[in-house]
Amino acid sequence: MRLSKIKLFNFRCFGEEEHIIAIDDLTTFIGSNSTGKTAALAALNCMFSEFTSDRNIRRSDFYVPKNTLPENMTEQKMYIEAVFEFKNIREGEEDDSIPPFFEHVIVDTPDGIPYIRVRLDATWEKSNTIEGAIDYQIRYITCPESAEIEDKDYVNAQRRDLDKIRVIYVPAVRDPSKQLKNTSGAMMYQLINSINWKDERRNNIKSKIEELNSEFEAEQGVKILNESLDKRWKNYDTHEKYKNVALKFNSADIETSIRRADVVFSPTETGNDYTVEQMSDGLKSLFYISLIDSILNIENTIKKEIETNSENISFNKNLPVLTIMAVEEPENHIAPHLLGRLVNNLKNIADKNNAQTIITSHSASIVKRIEPSQVRYFRTDNNGCTNICNITLPDKTDEQYKYVKEAIKAYPELYFAKLVILGEGDSEELILSKLWEKYNGNIDLSEISIVPLGGRHVNHFWRLLNNLKIPYITLLDFDQERFGGGWGRIHYALSQLLKNGIDKNELLKIRTGVMTDENFNMMSQRNNSDIENRDAWLRRLEDYNVYFSNPLDIDFLMLEKYENFYKNILENNEGPEIKIGEHMKKIKDLSNDEKSNQVFQDRIFKDVRNALKEKGGNGETYSEVQKELMIWYNYFFLNRGKPTTHMLMLSSISDEALKAAVPDVFTRIFDKAKSMLES
Repeated sequence: MRLSKIKLFNFRCFGEEEHIIAIDDLTTFIGSNSTGKTAALAALNCMFSEFTSDRNIRRSDFYVPKNTLPENMTEQKMYIEAVFEFKNIREGEEDDSIPPFFEHVIVDTPDGIPYIRVRLDATWEKSNTIEGAIDYQIRYITCPESAEIEDKDYVNAQRRDLDKIRVIYVPAVRDPSKQLKNTSGAMMYQLINSINWKDERRNNIKSKIEELNSEFEAEQGVKILNESLDKRWKNYDTHEKYKNVALKFNSADIETSIRRADVVFSPTETGNDYTVEQMSDGLKSLFYISLIDSILNIENTIKKEIETNSENISFNKNLPVLTIMAVEEPENHIAPHLLGRLVNNLKNIADKNNAQTIITSHSASIVKRIEPSQVRYFRTDNNGCTNICNITLPDKTDEQYKYVKEAIKAYPELYFAKLVILGEGDSEELILSKLWEKYNGNIDLSEISIVPLGGRHVNHFWRLLNNLKIPYITLLDFDQERFGGGWGRIHYALSQLLKNGIDKNELLKIRTGVMTDENFNMMSQRNNSDIENRDAWLRRLEDYNVYFSNPLDIDFLMLEKYENFYKNILENNEGPEIKIGEHMKKIKDLSNDEKSNQVFQDRIFKDVRNALKEKGGNGETYSEVQKELMIWYNYFFLNRGKPTTHMLMLSSISDEALKAAVPDVFTRIFDKAKSMLES
């Protein structure tokens, strides 16, 4: 049995349309503060918490529309629905979770997965009390999800059956000691209290407790204390039921002793055992999750004992068929180096056949360890209502699926950004971050994520960010005269914008109307010398937040603007060399006469071809200065580490010199970014 979806209507920040949250074995809710993650967990708690107080419906649980005062409302309805699937049956396995719910199971098609629908319906009406009048009930719905619900489709749900489904909610703001005593402590007590004590052992324990108390009371100091307590008490009260008082080490019955059992840790630096209360908050949180994991494991053991040796079982306990562990911000109190272990343990809990795990998080360290398909992104619209998006990935059969999935896991910061700048690689991440900080302050405070994801996959990230409603800017390499570059890059960017839903009539609008499909398909074959039309299309793409490092890539662009500063980071014995006559000479030391030598011209041609790569051009669209610069481009960025080279230059240049030569395309990107953030 597995929870497959939660449906919410008019519950807290989930407004007047039904919102559906798909649930996996492990599901992660992410999003900014106040986007509804906690509300979604609270909805499950309202239906399946072990504690009656958590299942109460309050006035604050009902959605209040924007610009509406609660006191002006007279009535509001809401519902929470949980859909549970029995996938094991379809896969030919036994599923002992079916019997309690058999009468309410729904199957849509002959080969469909059986499921049940459990719904909490609530109504609030204005009355003469502060909270108003609230009525609610939990019922099964016996019609398929695709059908309209009629009155005959409702069947009252008994609490004894609903208790077969257990939600353990761990809030973000938590007192671990209190949590251990309340939630998991209650679970532990239930287990201990259900142990099938053998009569002989029960009597032995009782005898030992009595013996311990006898030794305790025989101590002279204890005698004096008890005599004083008893004598003074009789001066205050003579009630027959409570006339005797004494200090005892423990009660004489095993049940009372069980209640006082505690978890201890050893060894310690003092030599004494530690209790949970003496641990740090982080360790308490970890132990709390560990304890629940242990209890779930024990419940599986109990289940196996019942199946294999029902006459001699260790516990006499009614087991839940499903436990849903809902952990809010598990990173709280936890040291960063332990987060990986924590996530792994939460995954292990989700892998149990009697448990699922739902977590919420703001931590990139947590999210990057979660499969993107298990992430649910929460955001609020202009009316303050929550919307939920799944993460969009290429089809699994697409060769780009694995790359995109791993890239999202590598840069989970994009989930939490107000604006994302997509770049080709590490150079964009380093350079744009540094320049943004010089112009606009700390990039983290601006809530911008610069994500190097690879231009050839940018279409998938556009689709992802569009679905998540996160604004973005893209900086691509223009790759003029490289294979697929120049006009090919323009055609590619336009094609992907069309695939992402941009209106063709606007995007491909030209003086004579709209570009035909035939002309559009031939765009990549246009001549690179058609600069006027090329620049017009580049400006068009910037209207859609797509920019290019022109003419080649960001590395060449930076080298053009800061040539001398890159050369200054070199030691005396570093730099490209060439053999002129019988001697090796540094390129930077060549005279004009030596540069006119055919050997040097051959070197330029070789490095141009190397920079433009296989199937590339011969540099005819580049100036002589640019072609000579290709020698340095090869040296710095094809033969050395790109990020290291950029980092050395950026750390050595003054702010004034950096700003004085900043490429125009970066200025336009930053202006657009500020405009998008402000809006």
